[in-house]
Amino acid sequence: MDQIRHLELISRTVVDGLLAGKHRSTTKGGCCEFAQHRQYAPGDEIRQIDWQIYARNDRYFVRQFEEETNLHAIVALDTSGSMKFGLSTDSKLDYARRAAACLARLLLHQRDSVGAAVLNDERPLFAPPRQNASHLQALLSVLQSAQAGGAGTLGSQIRACVPRLRRRGMFILFSDCFGDLDDLAKALRVVRARGHDVVVMQILAPEEVHFNFRHWSSFQSLESAGQKINLDPAAVRDEYLRRIRAFLEQLEELVTGLGGDYVRVTTNHSLADALGWFLRSRMART
Repeated sequence: MDQIRHLELISRTVVDGLLAGKHRSTTKGGCCEFAQHRQYAPGDEIRQIDWQIYARNDRYFVRQFEEETNLHAIVALDTSGSMKFGLSTDSKLDYARRAAACLARLLLHQRDSVGAAVLNDERPLFAPPRQNASHLQALLSVLQSAQAGGAGTLGSQIRACVPRLRRRGMFILFSDCFGDLDDLAKALRVVRARGHDVVVMQILAPEEVHFNFRHWSSFQSLESAGQKINLDPAAVRDEYLRRIRAFLEQLEELVTGLGGDYVRVTTNHSLADALGWFLRSRMART
């Protein structure tokens, strides 16, 4: 409970500094603000016919409205072993956990429905989307219980989660995305095919981006027991940086090519700044 309270305090502190706005749907409904008329078509509801227009033109037109809707969102947390990594900063998992908690609080503050998924082969966890403010405690409990370990396949874990997304909304993935990008692409295509918006927030440690090791070092796999290598970082730095740049570019092209949002953040950056930039960029496109 102390850990959950700590997570709640962090999320409240960050969210208090961010602007909260309303989501407006791009679909047409039958309530709220009038949008336009269109000609009646078989299958339209009779109650939507504008009889005043019919009286003037002797033609049937129906009213369309732009409705303010509650967003349904899932914050999904990758718990593969590589998310344990944290050297000069907190681990990627802890940073991702806090980011997910902040977005969950922000969405609930906007009266949106939010759920949480912990992606794991052995102990997947899921809290279905709910709108009430008290649901935050359940979300924080799920996020706090996430433990990184093993070499799970992110793509298959996402596909296993998709059937639980009952209503179209937003799928927000927090992950370092290390693994098979082709498999991840297939999984995200399934999410998109179900009508969900996709947001990938890639969480990386600064050492993974800059590879600023200076002395002979021992590197041990966090996903495969017994895999360890000793090397001189200077001997591999250029090749490592070339490969990581190519990987990041490929991932960004993959996500944006699906029509999703891609955000890359390192764990030494302010969480408020990272989330603020993301929210402002989304608002600018709506």
